[in-house]
Amino acid sequence: MRVLHVYTVSESLPAPSKPIAEFIEISFSLAYLAAALKRAGHECNLVVLRHGRFKRELETAIERSRPELICSTAVATEYPFVERIGRWTRERCPDAYHVVGGTHPILRPDEVAEGPWDAVCIGEGEAAVVELANALARDEAPSEIDGWWIKSGGDIEKNPPRRFEEDLDSLAIPERLLWRDWITDARKHTILIARGCPFPCTYCSNRALSKTAEGKFVRFRSVASVIAELEQLCEEFPEATYCYFEVETITSNRKWAFEFARRLAEFNAGRETPLEFATNFRVHPGKRFPDFFATLADAGFSYLRIGIESGSERIRREVLKRYESNQDLLDTFADAQAAGLGIFAYNLIGIPGETPEDFMETVAINRSAVIARSYIGIFHPYPGTELATVCEERGIVVPRLEDCAERFRARLGLPEFPDRQIERLFRDFKFLVADERAGLFERADAFAWQTIRGYPALERIARRFRGTGILSRIRKVAGGVRSLFGGTGSSENGA
Repeated sequence: MRVLHVYTVSESLPAPSKPIAEFIEISFSLAYLAAALKRAGHECNLVVLRHGRFKRELETAIERSRPELICSTAVATEYPFVERIGRWTRERCPDAYHVVGGTHPILRPDEVAEGPWDAVCIGEGEAAVVELANALARDEAPSEIDGWWIKSGGDIEKNPPRRFEEDLDSLAIPERLLWRDWITDARKHTILIARGCPFPCTYCSNRALSKTAEGKFVRFRSVASVIAELEQLCEEFPEATYCYFEVETITSNRKWAFEFARRLAEFNAGRETPLEFATNFRVHPGKRFPDFFATLADAGFSYLRIGIESGSERIRREVLKRYESNQDLLDTFADAQAAGLGIFAYNLIGIPGETPEDFMETVAINRSAVIARSYIGIFHPYPGTELATVCEERGIVVPRLEDCAERFRARLGLPEFPDRQIERLFRDFKFLVADERAGLFERADAFAWQTIRGYPALERIARRFRGTGILSRIRKVAGGVRSLFGGTGSSENGA
């Protein structure tokens, strides 16, 4: 069975032929599906499509792979574009079997089933897609396959979801080589070490996903399985220098976490050039982990990603269902610093119920000297999340996701925090955190780039120019002009 995997990205990068910057951006769902299909004897190909243009690239991929099965994946942000592609491929390849999966189809199967698909995957797809592909390879019409809603005539055969796969070690190691031609830089990678999350955060889809199937939702791979994947990754990509370990809560199994760090230290000790590691860390109320942080540092970890989300304890507790205090956050930052680990902090603005005064508490906690980088996004209630329900109950109209810019534009019309004020503070965030008075040119520069990011068509144009160095020269000139008026000099910021 010849399979074509279709993946979409929301922005273009400087090199037109490479739509993905680094391997840390690949889709794990497609990588795992491709690995499962290849292990079952099927032939897999991949096409990565950028917004704004896709027909020529997709036409070439179809001619080369002659697919019999076309697999797409979609989160809510990407689904309108994915559906558009699906309608085009349906016309171009009427004899192929077209399926879609991913978070959005799992949480909104009724909506997605109205699209151009022969079947919609409603859960984890490795076993489901192999069973479907095997049926097609036998020239059988897929039917009665758990994990799929299958169109048959004018009806939809709604099969039950499969149980969550509890033995993650039984899954094939994700297929990475399929992605090489689509990626600019092969030095940075990610390994998924667990699935599921036990926390009830209202802005995240994990809570809704945990209710879509039977079985254990939070699952860890064995340490040996993760190390085996890391070894394979380094064999396939000898240029690798960095690996991020994706997990919602690494310390939910302390024995596993310490063993994992110890094995990584052994792995790095055997390399001529050790890899740099990083991971996500969840702050826990009243708990500190200085010994674990020291163990991570010894293994080669350089930083932790920590979601602050809001500096307001009221917003975290009453709206987001996150119960750590600001002191818990500061203690965790201090312990990480003592171990030699940096902190990358992630924040939201425009949360329902948040006021400008609440947001200034977010600014205040990000001024911690321990934080190496602070990131911010404008809140958007994704389908299936508890906060999406809250917005509906409040009569807040959530715009349809059409342009993948929901993290850069405020569009909820919250009475307690007007959209224009949200966007202004969003654009000024780095200056507010630095506690510096931004001059006209600095604010204009930040305003221009954050505005461009809110309009993907403009961003695609800007990123193409960015690759030519034209924008760097413009900003150098602007820096020179600024210095004439007593400014602080050039501000390139990697343009």
